[in-house]
Amino acid sequence: MKIGIIGRTNVGKSTFFKAITMEEVEIEDRPFTTIEPNRGIAYVRVECPEKEFGTKCQPHNSPCIDGERLVPLEVIDVAGLIQGASSGKGLGNKFLSEAMEADALIQVIDISGKTDAGGNKTSDYDPANDVRMVDSEMRIWLKNVIMRAKAKSGLDLSQEIQKNLSGLGISLERVREAVKAVRADSVSDSSAEAIADYILKTTKPMIVACNKMDASDDADRAVERLRSSFPYEFMPCSAAAELTIKEAERHGFISYRKGKIERVKKLTPEQERAIRIVENIIKAHGSTGVQEILNRLVLSIKKCKVVFTVQDEKNLSDANGRVLPDAYIVDQMATPKDVAELVHSDFAKAYKGAIDCRTGLKVKNDEPVKNGQILKILI
Repeated sequence: MKIGIIGRTNVGKSTFFKAITMEEVEIEDRPFTTIEPNRGIAYVRVECPEKEFGTKCQPHNSPCIDGERLVPLEVIDVAGLIQGASSGKGLGNKFLSEAMEADALIQVIDISGKTDAGGNKTSDYDPANDVRMVDSEMRIWLKNVIMRAKAKSGLDLSQEIQKNLSGLGISLERVREAVKAVRADSVSDSSAEAIADYILKTTKPMIVACNKMDASDDADRAVERLRSSFPYEFMPCSAAAELTIKEAERHGFISYRKGKIERVKKLTPEQERAIRIVENIIKAHGSTGVQEILNRLVLSIKKCKVVFTVQDEKNLSDANGRVLPDAYIVDQMATPKDVAELVHSDFAKAYKGAIDCRTGLKVKNDEPVKNGQILKILI
């Protein structure tokens, strides 16, 4: 699974990206810091089944910290978007094609209103302008791609449209749904716009990260105003605070568990001030909001599931004896065979079925897996 981080320039996209991946990226308080996309691995956090089974997991592909499993997914931070990107302005076409690689999107905005449309410092910018702009540019760009479709002999309308969208991970089945839903019988300006809107809603769900909540005079009120104006979920956060925690923890200065910061080493006065600022943010908001945004997008909005795989259903271990070694994020409609494909392509080719390790029963091959399920793939 791949998550795209998008938004206008200089709103904290790269800070957000680094806070969830800890990749070394260029972060500066100036417009257009990111030119080429940054790519990294982030983690959805879920409860590990180890406690349920009274055992201790030995993770292979997904770390476990204090009973919380960190399940990996890919993240891409693309260049900042500007008005007119859909017609090629700035890095527009490049930005939008990279953003559309993703299975779901996090749009980062500056909820404090202290950066303008060009990414420059100001004091009273309305972030609703950015949500509206990104929404419009994505739809216009996808509409223009769909408009290139010309029905040819031997291909129906859906097939011809999907040819132009195949590189964006949009299936023929989903295009057929869209064409049927909007009752399109040809590609026109209006039908292309309706198809684009349907495809974005169903294949590229988005959550809006209302960044710099600690710099806002009233972040909660600003977020509520946005919620009443757009059909997206809006969640406040402070990427800078999250990054401060991650950096301090990585260097062994603090330990951060379940919303509490503990000093591990003596801090300098400057470091202590920085940590206290972060503690005040957490006290006021409950957390920095960054991890909650990622979890919300993947598990609630995208409705993905986390599935564990083992080779020994009785000991919940793999061939090397590791207990609960692997966890995977799968689409809400993924079947056991889809899970086998994630484990190894050879497993999918030799797939004969799967066993639910909680019940010991064979699961139906054509039914979606369950969230938190532990499967033994039969080959």
